[in-house]
Amino acid sequence: MKLLDSTFLAHHARGTEAVAEYLSAHEDEELVTSTINVKEIVVGAHTVSDPTREELLADLGWVRILPFTAEHAYVAGEIEAGLRADPDIQQDRINSLMGDLLIAGVARAIDAPVVTRNVEDFELFDGVSVEEY
Repeated sequence: MKLLDSTFLAHHARGTEAVAEYLSAHEDEELVTSTINVKEIVVGAHTVSDPTREELLADLGWVRILPFTAEHAYVAGEIEAGLRADPDIQQDRINSLMGDLLIAGVARAIDAPVVTRNVEDFELFDGVSVEEY
């Protein structure tokens, strides 16, 4: 199983070749995303147009969407606590990572790598593997 980040979903919608190549190379694997990623896609879509809920969800119909659960929240809390214990990471930086931190909680809880172009941020999260496409 692999968890597709919002960057992947946005690039899929745009028809980015790297996404098509990744999907072709991983066609036998289960691909999922999270409701947190859906929220990020909704924000991005509404900055450029006014799509309906149905249109956006139809665009994501090819991937299974995992709901954010209490287990995911617990794991995300552990990851955040680890960041806060690191004196080299500023509070503002942690705050700016909140969406990715929640996504990382999902990924670690389901033991799946995050597939993203946003490698630098996700590599900060202990116990979360990352794949770039």
